[in-house]
Amino acid sequence: MNQIDLNLIRVFVAIYETQSATAAAEQLNITQPTVSYGLGKLREALSDHLFVRDRRSLKPTPRANMLYPRFRDALNSIGNAIEETQSFDPRTDSRVFSIAMTDIGSLYFLPSLEADFQEKAPSIGVEIRQVQVDEIVDQLSSGRLDAAVGNLPSLRGQTRSAVIFREHYVCLVGKKQALAMGEMTMDTFLASRHVAVSSTYSGHRLAEDALQDLGISRRIVVRTPYYTALPLLISNSDLIVLLPSRIARIFASQTDVVAMPAPMDLPEFDVRMHWHRRHETSPALLWLLERIESVSRSL
Repeated sequence: MNQIDLNLIRVFVAIYETQSATAAAEQLNITQPTVSYGLGKLREALSDHLFVRDRRSLKPTPRANMLYPRFRDALNSIGNAIEETQSFDPRTDSRVFSIAMTDIGSLYFLPSLEADFQEKAPSIGVEIRQVQVDEIVDQLSSGRLDAAVGNLPSLRGQTRSAVIFREHYVCLVGKKQALAMGEMTMDTFLASRHVAVSSTYSGHRLAEDALQDLGISRRIVVRTPYYTALPLLISNSDLIVLLPSRIARIFASQTDVVAMPAPMDLPEFDVRMHWHRRHETSPALLWLLERIESVSRSL
C-alpha cells in the first residue's frame, strides 16, 4: 500500500475506461508521460502488466479486470464522501454535467435546458452524450454520466428514475403525401413505404414490438440510426415513420411534414430521467435532477 497513492488509482481507472494513455491524460488533465510513469509504478507494485497494447488500444489483463470495479468503487466512495461535506452553489460552480440523450432528446430538451442553466447557473456546462443503452448503468455508477433521459425501459430496477412525461407515437408524413392520402387508415398505413430508426442509443423498441404483437408487418425501405435525418427524408417523399409525438411536432413546425394519428392502438410510454443510487446524496446531482424535471414541465 505504501507504493500506491490515490493518484495512481485514478490513472488506472482512466486508462481502463479510455483504453488509451493519451485519452487518460486528457481526462485527468495531466501529461501523457505522467500517465506512463504512473502505470509503470502500478505495474511494479502489483507485479502485473495490467494493460497490453492491442493495435491502437490498451487492453486490460485478467488482473486489471478484477481490480477495476474495486478501484472504481473506491474512488466513487471517496468522491461522494467529500462532495457530501461540501455545499453546492449553482451560481458560482463551474462543473460540467454529463447527460445521456439521443439526438431527438437533445433536439427536444437541450435548448430549454441550456437557457435554464444560463439563467440560474451561468458557469455550469452540460455535455450531451450518446451512450449505448447497455453501457448507461455502468457509466452512471462510475460517475462518467450524471444522468440519462429517455425511454429506457431496460434500465428499470438498475437505476433510480422518475417519470418526466408520458408520450405516444404518431405517424410523420410529408405535407404533399398527407394531402394525397387524406386520412391515415390501416389500409393506407400497410400500403405505404416506411422508415425505421434502429439505434443502439435509443430505447424506442416499443412501437416495433407493439406492431409485431398486433401482427402488423410494414414495408420498410429505409433504416437509419439518425432521427434528425427524418424531416428532409420524409418531406418530399411518400415515406412514413412512427415517431414520438413531441418530436414529431417539432419537425412539423420546421419542415414540410405533418403528424397524423396512427391507425392502430399503440401503448403510451414513459420518458424518464435516470440516475444511480450511489450518487443520489450529491447536492449537485439533486440540483441537476430538479432542473431537468422543471424544464420538462415547462415544455
